[in-house]
Amino acid sequence: MEPEELDELLTDSTEIIESSHLFKTLDEDGRRELIRTGYVISYDPGQTLMKQGDIGSTMYLLMRGRVSVETDKGAGSSIHLAELGRGACIGEVGVLTGSPRTATVKAIDDVKVIAFEKHRVQRVIDAHPKVRKLLEAMIEGRARDTVEKLISG
Repeated sequence: MEPEELDELLTDSTEIIESSHLFKTLDEDGRRELIRTGYVISYDPGQTLMKQGDIGSTMYLLMRGRVSVETDKGAGSSIHLAELGRGACIGEVGVLTGSPRTATVKAIDDVKVIAFEKHRVQRVIDAHPKVRKLLEAMIEGRARDTVEKLISG
């Protein structure tokens, strides 16, 4: 990676973490620690970021592109839950709860994410309880939304 690309990546990831609803409660040291623990992954259009039912040990912050979120409805059909873009948090349920992935997420276009391994996120969450509360609230809200879409769909 060229030095300019690395600088752009660092600036971009810092901006996303600092503007993230989830991580806005972190102080500067907490944000720096989080940035140091992340790494970037790119996905092509149509590529799967995560599959429903898999064990999740990584959480992502979406830097570029859009993803489609779907869940299995049974009998071989699925229901579209959301389309997410820049700044969205993906995979937080598995990281926080240890439960299998609750949805399948696929890249709609070229996607770039910052990936955070569970054990590293856990350290940040343990040091910053407000982040845990926001994660739990986000998970609860998404669960309600999923149930509503399954009932109406």
